[in-house]
Amino acid sequence: MKVLVIDDDHDVLEFLKTFFVNLGHKVSVVENAADGMKELVVNPPDLILLDIMMPHKDGLTMLKEIKEIDKEVSVAMITAYKDAERVIEAFRLGALDCLLKPFNLDYIINTVLPKVTVRSK
Repeated sequence: MKVLVIDDDHDVLEFLKTFFVNLGHKVSVVENAADGMKELVVNPPDLILLDIMMPHKDGLTMLKEIKEIDKEVSVAMITAYKDAERVIEAFRLGALDCLLKPFNLDYIINTVLPKVTVRSK
């Protein structure tokens, strides 16, 4: 599976990259929305992990843009905030799931990954 992680926190990017690589997935990581949109177009992923709170463009705005480009891509939102309104809005916009920091790795493996549709390449 191809995974794209978009988060402004370098430690989160490195952690998730290592986690998914160790599971045998191909992983791209970017620190901002602009680079994330470029990666989406150039190297379409099966799963995007997208931070809700980022500078310059928040994750909900970016989720709308992602779904305009690729309605089928699976997107799981990442948040350190237990903000019910933002989580509900993410689901309304088509998010597959929402992951709270610190991450529950068993939840990602057993709940999020089975929901992802891997596209044939």
